[in-house]
Amino acid sequence: MRPHSTIVCAAVGLAILVAAGTAWGETPGTPSESDIGKALAPKSRGLPTMGTLPPAPPNPAVESTSTAPPPAAGPKPKAVTKTAATPPAAAHPSASLRTIQFQFGSAQLTPDSIDTLKNLGNALNHELADQPHFVIEGHTDAYGEAGLNDKLSKERADAVKDYLVKEMGVADGRLEAVGKGSSDPVPGSSPYSPVNRRVVVVNLES
Repeated sequence: MRPHSTIVCAAVGLAILVAAGTAWGETPGTPSESDIGKALAPKSRGLPTMGTLPPAPPNPAVESTSTAPPPAAGPKPKAVTKTAATPPAAAHPSASLRTIQFQFGSAQLTPDSIDTLKNLGNALNHELADQPHFVIEGHTDAYGEAGLNDKLSKERADAVKDYLVKEMGVADGRLEAVGKGSSDPVPGSSPYSPVNRRVVVVNLES
C-alpha cells in the first residue's frame, strides 16, 4: 500500500471513530453537567479568573434566566392561580431545560430526555451539593383547557423530581415540584408557542 493511501485510510478511520463516539454519547445539544451547574450556581459564588481568557460560549440548550432584568413598573397583572408560592425566577439562579421532553399529552419522559436528567442530577450532587432547595417547574403552552394544563405541568414536574430522586440519588427534601401550566410563557413568545413546553429549575439559594 502506498504511503499516501495509508494516510487517507487512517484519516477515514479516525473520522469514523469520532462519528461513532458522537452517536454512542449524549444526544446533540444536551446541556452538560457543567452548563447546568454554572446556570444554577449562586450569584454570590464567584469563579476564579485566569488571565484574560475569554469566557466559554454559552450552550444554547440550557438557558439561564438568572440575569433577566426585573419587570418594569406598571399596573399589576391579574392574579393567577399558582400551585406554590415561589419567588420570581429572575430573582434566583434558574435554568430553562428544553431538552427535557415528554410524550404528547402525558408526563412520560422521552428517551432523549435522559441525558439531560442525568447531567442535572450530577450537577445537583456535585457542583451544587451545598445548595439546599430547588424548585422544578413544569410549563405548558396555552393549547387546551387551563385546568388540564395545570394538572399536566405538575405531573411533569413530579416526573422529573421522581427521576432525580430515584435514579440519581438527589435528596427528596432538596426538591419541590410545582405546575405552572401556561401562566408563565417565555417573555416575548406567543402563549401557544412550543417553546413554552419546558421544565425550569430554580435555585432558591438560602
